[in-house]
Amino acid sequence: MGLDLARKIRFIHTSDVHLDTSFAGSGLPSKIGHRKREAIRGTFRRILDDAKRESVDFILIAGDLFEHDRITPDTTAFLIQQFDNLRPIRVFIAPGNHDPYLAGSPYCEESWPENVHIFREEKFRAVELPDLGVRITGFGFNRTHLAEHHFRWLDSLPADAVNIVVSHGSDLGRVPEGKSKHGPLTIDEIAGKNIQYCALGHYHQLRPLENPIDATQVWYCGIPEGRGWRETGPCSYLLGEVEKGEVRIQAIECGQYPFETLVIECDGFSTREQIIDAILQHRGSKVTPRVILRVRLTGTLDPRVDLSTAEMEERLADAVLHVQWEDRTLPALDFEALAQERTLCGNFVRALNARLAGASAQEREVLERARLYGVQALLGREVRPR
Repeated sequence: MGLDLARKIRFIHTSDVHLDTSFAGSGLPSKIGHRKREAIRGTFRRILDDAKRESVDFILIAGDLFEHDRITPDTTAFLIQQFDNLRPIRVFIAPGNHDPYLAGSPYCEESWPENVHIFREEKFRAVELPDLGVRITGFGFNRTHLAEHHFRWLDSLPADAVNIVVSHGSDLGRVPEGKSKHGPLTIDEIAGKNIQYCALGHYHQLRPLENPIDATQVWYCGIPEGRGWRETGPCSYLLGEVEKGEVRIQAIECGQYPFETLVIECDGFSTREQIIDAILQHRGSKVTPRVILRVRLTGTLDPRVDLSTAEMEERLADAVLHVQWEDRTLPALDFEALAQERTLCGNFVRALNARLAGASAQEREVLERARLYGVQALLGREVRPR
């Protein structure tokens, strides 16, 4: 296959769509969970519509297209229909740990359109596209956990075509907090193998891998529609071009309902209206009618402030899609002044202060909480555990 460096190649790289995600344990109301689940499908459809509008040559899906244990027949039919409508654009799918190629999966149970290629083996296999001068090499998971460094199994590729590789995997150079390691890899296992572009999935943040070895570009495209508080901010897919041996990558934002976290410092606040005003002053990317917002309250707060979240949510109903509260405030109490009082509360504070004086760091945390809750109770105020 000859290499035509003058031919411009256009493609889309996406992954981690997670169709049919469950939001049951997310803490979101069921109606918001249903809306997010439909948004995931809608966002994926938008990516495919963009592929037609941008006249790309092919789409790379680097794993976790759906949830294997939850995918419905309706979602399977949706995918088959959408891919069939893409013709003649080709689709290359490298199954990951959430959508492995195994018994019971739609990948092996259904008939897929001719323009769809699924990498079925835990081996790197190549598909030649002679009309484009491109070789797509992919790897598919056959299980829900792959411990091996599978990129060590990839040999150097022939230099007679534009070589693009697609796979799910975990870059060990920068593992996101709390993220499991499936298909571990390092940049030196990818670079130096005549690859122009490597499309990865699994990590949900958009980022390239640093490559000090050669010109191979290696990217995580990020998740197209956020599913939780670890996936805040804009979500995207990647639009790529290869022309005259040069690879250009552009991130295209596509999420419908982003998750955002807003920290409100409450020092000096004496009413809940001040909290509402502080939130609304952030109108912009973090406060819009489509945002699912987590408000984290910090600092010291006048203990007389009524943090009735139902009332505050009503005030914010037109500003955000949904708001979730995380109260990390401490009441503005003067324990030294309270210790001087000849009251039951003063006696309690003096007793706790005496124990705190000789306490270890671990004991101090428990005793400080006990002092706080005890004073709140003795003063007839709401006790809000933290």
